[in-house]
Amino acid sequence: MGSIKACGLCLFVMFSLSGCVTAPAPPESEAEVEQTALEASFAKAVSAMEEGNLAEAKTRFEQLASDYPGKAGPMANLGIIAFHEEDTETAKSWFERTLAVNPENVQALNHLGVIARNAGEFDEAERYYRAALSADPNYAPAILNLAFLLDIYLGKPSEAVDLYERYQSAASEPHPRLEDWIFDAKNRI
Repeated sequence: MGSIKACGLCLFVMFSLSGCVTAPAPPESEAEVEQTALEASFAKAVSAMEEGNLAEAKTRFEQLASDYPGKAGPMANLGIIAFHEEDTETAKSWFERTLAVNPENVQALNHLGVIARNAGEFDEAERYYRAALSADPNYAPAILNLAFLLDIYLGKPSEAVDLYERYQSAASEPHPRLEDWIFDAKNRI
């Protein structure tokens, strides 16, 4: 009889422990749920942008910027959309708002540099490009844009050559005319 009680106790303990092993995971926190929703919405907006559906992307990013004013990504992408639509003032406004949230957002800094360069504000353009490179020394678009600025607009080909070569190692697929630009800049030194 004692062995039946012992066996029953063993079975009870085994079933009790197996219930602990298969217990459901605790529910996600509100912050985790919100982050997951943010990432999903952002991915849909990026996908629309990549597919060339800028109106849908813009609507999605505007909603994200409204819902998450502390996130720089939606604002930066709204700036990029406005820039591609050649709405410089709106692009500049979005990029400045991006920098208010994240002063080291390289996309916003680089685009503000391009906007300044196009407006003939070369010192400001250089400041933006250098700020982008200070935040990310390997950010290829800013390296190339600073090289163009120094080479073509400021007449400093020797400084540009170093940047062109730096761009060559930083870019995943350097521009096909890069060797020509390096050759031309070296000839002007």
